[in-house]
Amino acid sequence: MKKIKYLIVLLMGTTVLAQQKPLTLQESLEIGLKSSKEIKISESAVTSAEAKLTEISSNMYPQLSVGFNYNHLSDVPIQFASPLFSSTGDPINALYASATIEQPLFTGLKLLSLRNAAKYGKEAAMVQNTQTMNQKALAIHTAFWNLYKSERLVDVLRENIKGLEKHLKDTEEFFKNGLATRNDFLKLKVRVSETRTKLIEAENRLEIARAVYNKNLGYPLDQKTEIMVENLDEISKNYDYNSILKEAINSRSELVSTKYKSMAAEEKITAAKSTWFPQIAAFGSFNYLKLDGTQLLKSDWTNFWMVGLNVKWDIWDWWKTSSLAEQAEQQYNQIELSKQILKENIEIEVYKNYLSMQSEASKVDVSKLRVESAEENYRIINDKYETQLATSTELIEADSELLDARTKLITSYINYKIAKVYLEKSIGRKIY
Repeated sequence: MKKIKYLIVLLMGTTVLAQQKPLTLQESLEIGLKSSKEIKISESAVTSAEAKLTEISSNMYPQLSVGFNYNHLSDVPIQFASPLFSSTGDPINALYASATIEQPLFTGLKLLSLRNAAKYGKEAAMVQNTQTMNQKALAIHTAFWNLYKSERLVDVLRENIKGLEKHLKDTEEFFKNGLATRNDFLKLKVRVSETRTKLIEAENRLEIARAVYNKNLGYPLDQKTEIMVENLDEISKNYDYNSILKEAINSRSELVSTKYKSMAAEEKITAAKSTWFPQIAAFGSFNYLKLDGTQLLKSDWTNFWMVGLNVKWDIWDWWKTSSLAEQAEQQYNQIELSKQILKENIEIEVYKNYLSMQSEASKVDVSKLRVESAEENYRIINDKYETQLATSTELIEADSELLDARTKLITSYINYKIAKVYLEKSIGRKIY
C-alpha cells in the first residue's frame, strides 16, 4: 500500500505556491485559445467569408441607383432653326437627374451558383476555424504535459539528492569510525556531484519547457507560471481501431472542410457556364431633364419615366466561356483528388497514433513494475549498507536503478498522455 501511495505522490508531485494561481489544463486551454493569433486569423477568415456571402447575395436583389448630370455650353458655334429644334444663340445649360432600379431576372444560374459557392466557402472557413483551434489546443496540451514532466523530474532528482546527501553524511561518519573506506566515501561524493549536475540540466530543461508553455498561452517567456494537475486518470486502452477510423473519416475537420470546398467548386462550374445563356434584367427609371438656351424643351423641369428589359447574349467569345468552365472543372477535380489523398493520410495518422498510444500505455505498466522492483531492491541494499553488509558501489547501483525507474515512469506516463491527445485529435474529436 505504501508503494502505491508513493507512486501516486511521485506522479502528482507538489507545486510550490507562487503569487500567481497555478493553472489547470482546462484553464491553460482557455487562456491559450483566447490569446492565439492563429485563431484570430482563422476567425477573421470566417468574417471575411460571411462578408463575401453577403456581397454575392446582394446581387440577386433589386439595385437602386441615382444620378445627376450637368453640362454647360458657353457659345453655340452654329445657329440654326428647324421645326424640331432651334437655338437662341445663348449659352446652353443641360441638367439631368435620374433614379433607376434594376432587377436581374435570369443570369443562367450564375448568381444562384455563386451564392451557393460563397455559402459553402463560409462553411469551409468555419470548419477550418475549428481545425485551427484543435491544432492550437494540441500545442497547449503538449506544452502543459512537457512542463509537468519537467517539474516532476526535477522533484525526483531533488529527492534523490537528499537521500544521497544523507548516505554521504552517514558514510563520512562510518569512515571516521573506521567502518567504511575512503573509497566508499569518495564514490558517494562523486555520485552526489553527478546527480547535482543532472539536476542543473533538468532545471534548465524545466525553464525551457516553461517558456514554451508561456508562449502558447501568450505570456512573457520568462514568466514564472505554475501548473496544477487536478487528477490523473487511469491508463485506458479501450479503443477499437475500426470504430475510431470510421469516426475519423466522418469527423475530421479537414475532410469536412474539403467536402464544402468541393461543393463550392461544383457550383463555380455552373457559374462559369452561365454566359452560354442570355442575361435578362428588368429596369425602371424616373428622370428629370431641364435645358436652357434651346427651344427643344421649355426652360422648366421635365420629368418622364421608363420601364423595360435588358437582354444580353454573348454569341461568340472565342472560347472564353469554355475555357472558364474547363478551369472550374479542373479545380473541382483537383479538390476531389486532394480529398482522397487526405483520407489516405488520415488513415495512416490514426493507425500510427493508435499504435503509439497502445505502446505508451504498455510502457506505463512496465515502468510501474520497474519502480516497485527498484524500490524493494534499494530498500534491501540500503538496510545492508547501514550494517556494512553492502558496499557503496552496490548502494550507488541500487540508487541509480531506482532513479532511472522513477524517471522512466514519469516519462512514460506523460508520453502516454500526449499520445492519447494526439489520437483524440486524429480521430476528429475536440480536445479543448
